[in-house]
Amino acid sequence: MFPIRFIRRRWVLAVIFLLSFTYFMNKTLNQVPIAISDQFQDVPPTPQQIALRTRTSAQANNLTACRNSRQGKNYVVDEKGYVCSWKDLLPNGCCNSKTPAASIHNCDGCSNNGCCAVYEHCVSCCLHPEKEHILQDMLGKASNTFRLLFQSVADHFELCLTKCRTSSQSVKHENTYRDPIAKHCYGESQPELMPDS
Repeated sequence: MFPIRFIRRRWVLAVIFLLSFTYFMNKTLNQVPIAISDQFQDVPPTPQQIALRTRTSAQANNLTACRNSRQGKNYVVDEKGYVCSWKDLLPNGCCNSKTPAASIHNCDGCSNNGCCAVYEHCVSCCLHPEKEHILQDMLGKASNTFRLLFQSVADHFELCLTKCRTSSQSVKHENTYRDPIAKHCYGESQPELMPDS
């Protein structure tokens, strides 16, 4: 009985509160400030910082292993620009270019503004050497929103993977796509705004 009655006294509760508050303030004020690294500066990446054409087509054909998109339900795109079905993906991660269904720099379903219906076709089309100037222009005009995103990109393939993902530019009112069909864009422009039906 004695300890419970003692703890319930107001001055004991006040002492416990003050000690807790003092401990909290001490820990809060003595924290080491978090240093902002150089990667978060407001400097857009220059086209020279991202190697857009890291390999010639001959070098790309001689790759022994490939990175690929690894996310599509039906298709996959490798870093050479080939699109194939999952069953045509070789153990080294590259598409089997000898199968009739595999295609390189596939822009099927892509409109003139650089927006595509299929993510893998968007990446493949983005990897086309003729689209390099579009990416160079986009990097040169990168807005504050995308500067941090582009700083995590190392090469042409990663840039296309990142750029073709749907983003806040692909939606209107934060819950519907601007264009429900062509929503994956590699260019500067956003998808066309389709009228509500």
